Amino acid sequence: MRNILILIAVIFLISSCEFYKDIDLVNFGGVKFDKLDGNTAFVNMDVELDNPNFYSIKVKPSFLDVYVEGEYMGKAHLLEKVKIKRKKSNLYNVKIELQGQEGILKKAMKYALKDNLKIRLVGKVKGSVFLFSKKFEVNETKTIDGAKLKIGLPFMN
Repeated sequence: MRNILILIAVIFLISSCEFYKDIDLVNFGGVKFDKLDGNTAFVNMDVELDNPNFYSIKVKPSFLDVYVEGEYMGKAHLLEKVKIKRKKSNLYNVKIELQGQEGILKKAMKYALKDNLKIRLVGKVKGSVFLFSKKFEVNETKTIDGAKLKIGLPFMN
């Protein structure tokens, strides 16, 4: 019984804010539109994340608003859980459903030709460690080298 109490105390301490360091969105990689259905785009994207914590974090399906060059593109829904490895910077492949504004394909093509893109993500992401979960505010802006951003369209495969 004592071991269980110690384990619960350790888990509680790990999940508290004192032991949590923010995960850094280092960079975006390739972006591929898997399927377009009206104003909905199913996107396969690589993101580089750095987790400085001594424990892995599972990011649960969440919603974020997406802005490109200050223009609202739509609401991104993370479709699958992503396990972010501890004490490591890694590239993760994420599957996203983007509920976009009218003309999302036209906007994507316009931005595909730019040298640098400023991408902003805003919203809440739900993460969990062991049995504990918490929602985190996200308001992240990154400038991406357009040459590294490869946009593949479904009809070009």
